[in-house]
Amino acid sequence: MEKYFIFFYCVFSMLIAQTTQMDSTKIKDPSMAWKLSLIPGVGQIYNERYVKSGLFISAGSYAYYKRSEFASIGKIRKRNTYSWWLFGLYVWGILDSYVDAHLSTFPIDNNKSDKEI
Repeated sequence: MEKYFIFFYCVFSMLIAQTTQMDSTKIKDPSMAWKLSLIPGVGQIYNERYVKSGLFISAGSYAYYKRSEFASIGKIRKRNTYSWWLFGLYVWGILDSYVDAHLSTFPIDNNKSDKEI
């Protein structure tokens, strides 16, 4: 009986070890992520979130374009609105890359379906 217990204990501990171990190359440095994100979109590229990086760059470019357009025709209120949007997107990008880097060590269970949640 004791042999079976030891066998099942070893198998069970190996299964747990497989699900809890993390590939050390996937761990991201949060301080590096926010420093890189001072250039819009680069922090998301560091975290390997390419679509999100493209969205941040596109949204920031659009806000800058609209801001410049309204500044050239003298609509100060609209210019200021897009300036605030540009600032908000910039800060959001920095915070997003920092949080994503911290969450790089968070375990992901790909075996769960939506019905189990």
